[in-house]
Amino acid sequence: MDGIDEQQQSVMDILEPDFAILTDIHAGAVDLYNAETSARIRAEHTSRAALNSIYALVWKGYQREFGEMPGHHLFDVRGLNVLNISDKVVARAKRVDANGRHTNNPTRQQKDFDHQLPLAGLPSEAIRVVIGYELDPAYSKVERVIVRHTLGGWLSQIVCVDEAYQWENITPIQLPLQVGRRG
Repeated sequence: MDGIDEQQQSVMDILEPDFAILTDIHAGAVDLYNAETSARIRAEHTSRAALNSIYALVWKGYQREFGEMPGHHLFDVRGLNVLNISDKVVARAKRVDANGRHTNNPTRQQKDFDHQLPLAGLPSEAIRVVIGYELDPAYSKVERVIVRHTLGGWLSQIVCVDEAYQWENITPIQLPLQVGRRG
């Protein structure tokens, strides 16, 4: 596949059996928040409160769906919630923007995770990724689910085509740096 490196292919192969579950967890959390939180409360919620509520539902979905699944382990590393899949991939769920970047002010621990640095309790050999969910502006639906590796610089999007889940490489093309003068 053009533009796909070995690491991206490897990570996506590991995640592939869980594509439908991951997509359903994120979409279901947003649907549950909107269906079960009254319109009045949603109107009173700040953006932060709404996003925290949705994230809490996402994490509960991870616990419910992956908690007893063989090869899947959930950890809370000093407030950093992660899914460890067979010590090969460690993933964090995060709301992301259209470029697959999380939008919060990153903590030192979050930066260490993104930069693949050792964190107590996590397998050092596992590739660390963010499984991001991009929301529409009204927080009424998940626009897409993205897997992002910050150091590798690659992005993948989980898609459903003809009721089958697959992934697409959506890594931005890096244009070569032009050196010299224009004339």
